[in-house]
Amino acid sequence: MKKFQEIIERVAQESGTTPEDVLKEMQYAIDEAYDHHDASAQVLWDMMTFKGDRPTPEEFIYQVAMMLDESNGIPQ
Repeated sequence: MKKFQEIIERVAQESGTTPEDVLKEMQYAIDEAYDHHDASAQVLWDMMTFKGDRPTPEEFIYQVAMMLDESNGIPQ
């Protein structure tokens, strides 16, 4: 998605880093959350679908945004 890439580039610029580093850090945070979540978070992970064994940053952001949109900004 073009808009996603634009946001990543802006975050990188504002943080004095590269888009690749921003994506790398996002993936690290997603992996940590996926690998070390408690039982109450499993419901949210089960609501997500992704191509690999865990979501990419783009998949994660998109799916969380859709969840928030469907619930009027309140995670279920």
